[in-house]
Amino acid sequence: MPPRRSSSASPSPDLRPPCGRLARLLRRPIRPGADGWARPGRRTIYILPTREGLLLAPTLLATGLVGLHYNNNAALAAAFLLVAVALVTALHTWRALAGLGVRAVAAGEAFAGGSLRFRVGLDGGGQARHLRLKAGEASVETAVPADGTAEALLALPAPRRGRLGLDPLRVETTQPLGLFRAWAWVETGAAAWIYPAPAPPTPLPPGAGGESATGAAAAGIPSPEGEVADLSPWRAGESLRRIHWPLAARGRGLLARRFAAPAGSRLVLDWDQAAGPPEARLSRLCRWVLEAERRGLDYGLRLPGRTVPPGSGPGHRRRCLEALARWPG
Repeated sequence: MPPRRSSSASPSPDLRPPCGRLARLLRRPIRPGADGWARPGRRTIYILPTREGLLLAPTLLATGLVGLHYNNNAALAAAFLLVAVALVTALHTWRALAGLGVRAVAAGEAFAGGSLRFRVGLDGGGQARHLRLKAGEASVETAVPADGTAEALLALPAPRRGRLGLDPLRVETTQPLGLFRAWAWVETGAAAWIYPAPAPPTPLPPGAGGESATGAAAAGIPSPEGEVADLSPWRAGESLRRIHWPLAARGRGLLARRFAAPAGSRLVLDWDQAAGPPEARLSRLCRWVLEAERRGLDYGLRLPGRTVPPGSGPGHRRRCLEALARWPG
């Protein structure tokens, strides 16, 4: 006789509540197209009555019953008029999202414990709109003109270092009368790296203090025996102390002084120079990167498994801070 199959081996039924499946269906996000804009369509815009819209239903019912019971044409006309207003309002509320263009990018930079701002661009498509944007706990209201675009800023908390992405963005409106709420979910794909929180100000590693000839030459400050090697246009992000101010006062523009730095003047911020647990080391290295960039030094970064060659400027600063945010990945 074949053994009886245990009841525990039978496939378990789907016990997910219907409301959970409905919630996931109503949160289906729209993804950007080839042009970078996400545009809600007829299958991705949802609409339901607001609290005020629900309060309109008993009024309609009472007015219709009075008109039918007493054969009152005025009451019946008022009921039909209210129904027409509700239907037209629902159509206009839905159209307030149809054809809207949405895209988002990270604005600026953020350190752990702060907040990261996202710039959300809105294209009205030739129609004036009043919208509310929500992402997590952040929300903002904005108006889009009929003949242009608008931008809104959303600030999301950044509690820890790493990559922070913008949550699915909820775009909603209750225009024009507030009787209905239409909304759509947009997946913008916007994300940015959160840098480690900088440690309190501490001296740079030995040999980078700026008082020696090596540090002064790297910072663009003439040493007692050094001379200007060249003049070239000043680049944004360079130290202001490199600018040749006498020539700038004569109307020659902003020219940066280039000094012949001796060999070995570049600073390398090494993981082994920062003491403590990994997160404390990352915070100290972050502070050193900011300080070295502020002084205009040529600096590099050495982490376990990765090295950033020496350099300077905003792009180099961003590469170093991103390497700290990615570690150890």
